[in-house]
Amino acid sequence: MNKDIEASRHRVSRRRALALGGTISLGGLIAACGGNSGTTTSTTAVASTTTTTATSGDAVTALLAKAPQCVMSKEETQGPYWFDVDSIRSDIREDRPGTTLQVAMRVQDNSQCNVDGSIGAVSNAVVEIWHCDAGGVYSGFESGSLSANGGGGAPPAGGMGAPPSGGGMGQPPSGGGMGGSGETSDGSYSVGDSEATATDDGTYLRGAQTTDANGIAQFTTIFPGWYMGRTTHIHVKVHIDKKTVLTSQTFFDESLLNEVYATSPYSEHTGREKNTTNASDGIFDQTGIMTVEKQSDGTYLAVINLGIDT
Repeated sequence: MNKDIEASRHRVSRRRALALGGTISLGGLIAACGGNSGTTTSTTAVASTTTTTATSGDAVTALLAKAPQCVMSKEETQGPYWFDVDSIRSDIREDRPGTTLQVAMRVQDNSQCNVDGSIGAVSNAVVEIWHCDAGGVYSGFESGSLSANGGGGAPPAGGMGAPPSGGGMGQPPSGGGMGGSGETSDGSYSVGDSEATATDDGTYLRGAQTTDANGIAQFTTIFPGWYMGRTTHIHVKVHIDKKTVLTSQTFFDESLLNEVYATSPYSEHTGREKNTTNASDGIFDQTGIMTVEKQSDGTYLAVINLGIDT
């Protein structure tokens, strides 16, 4: 395992994340900001260091214009690693090592959407994302996933659950461990979703943002890693009035994965080509591919238009 990844796993906790002051209530965010728009600046504190990154609003909207629009997003499994982190923040990295990834997701109402995306934007929706770190492990589930696959983040015993009505791979299995906890979310933006049972108090690479007047929510994160049996992906939920209207996953082009994973710390996690490509993944769907551009500073901007039926 990369030494920076290993060291960071010893430092993070949910209590520390809250102590950073990086979370505010949903109501407070909407009242103060009306969502996030224009140029988004994200700040996170790590020990005594503060790191700030910014993505131009023009760059985001230009790239979103190149991405497929007015396409209904596919419902996918939420997987066995979701719990209600109830955290409104744009920078979800905490101290995870990895290549910086700026993520912008625009929520579009497909009943009103037009091909250039100029109408149909859904404002004040809550977009929530979560994904594994560069070594393939999810916050909240370090002990189980590390022991299950030597740091590769394998899903817990019991699999991904039975398929729900309407297709997909289902919700987390019921019971103990990293399966369903029997509890449901009851936070500032999510109510009634089945939660998994976390094994630790980590919260890195999890968070939510409200959409601005153009339907756009932005995040600063790291490029996700991979774990055995799954291609690289980011989980996403869209909540409106505390109800989940979309649960899906987004993906990346294989050539981009090869490019990123050739660099540290990703290069120290080997074996992805065996059974964790897009082609071999049972959940991968082409409509979830993100449109990505490399920025002049070496970071990546990834965008997608999320089509929903309101």
